Amino acid sequence: MLAVQSAEIGGKTVITTSHAALRAKLQGYLDQDDRLRSVVRYTKQRFDPEKTLTAHNWEHIYRDTLNAIVIGEAEGADMRVVLPAIVMHDIGYLSGPAKDHGPRGADQLPEYLEAAGISYPKDEIAKQASCIRTHKGSTFDQHPVGLEAKVVADADLLEKFGALGVYQHIRSCGEFDWPLSKVIESASTRIIGTEDPGSTLDTETGRQLAEPGRQVVADFFRALKSAAEPYGDSSL
Repeated sequence: MLAVQSAEIGGKTVITTSHAALRAKLQGYLDQDDRLRSVVRYTKQRFDPEKTLTAHNWEHIYRDTLNAIVIGEAEGADMRVVLPAIVMHDIGYLSGPAKDHGPRGADQLPEYLEAAGISYPKDEIAKQASCIRTHKGSTFDQHPVGLEAKVVADADLLEKFGALGVYQHIRSCGEFDWPLSKVIESASTRIIGTEDPGSTLDTETGRQLAEPGRQVVADFFRALKSAAEPYGDSSL
């Protein structure tokens, strides 16, 4: 989404930029923050061996991190909270299934940081944990409290829109071993079937960036539903 979209927000254009420019911004944050650099290094080391996580992997975390930079900077969020939280938002997958991975990751955050040898003040850990706990966002009935938590939720949800959203949704459903009928149903109810498109994201920047990609997702899954219809239920 970010490589091809821009949006009018509050009368000004938020320019979504090239990977090179976004990577440079991320590198700037890493150069300024030793702890963030350690969080990135340790989290990548933990996720890279997890070959069953075909969707919720380091590649996904990296894209979400770039999303968070664009949304967080546009919204004026505290990036000292946003960035470590978005990098660690899926750590719950390292110890259990998709269900409740946000709350599980939030509860395990102090232990995770201790294992990494990374020391944050308790109040900062609490802020990071709040972001991780509700990172599925209002679409999944987890309502983030505070700007930073909303940015983290929207950075993750932005992956579900546009051509990349189709790609990530299919990979996620494969990771969960869902049948085709559930793949189609989940896309219809969570992304393309919402009566109020703005209700699926928690920041104005996120809503503006995501909305142009909704039709791409809608068109694909409607076509998939039509193509699958003649085959019906595969159970015998």
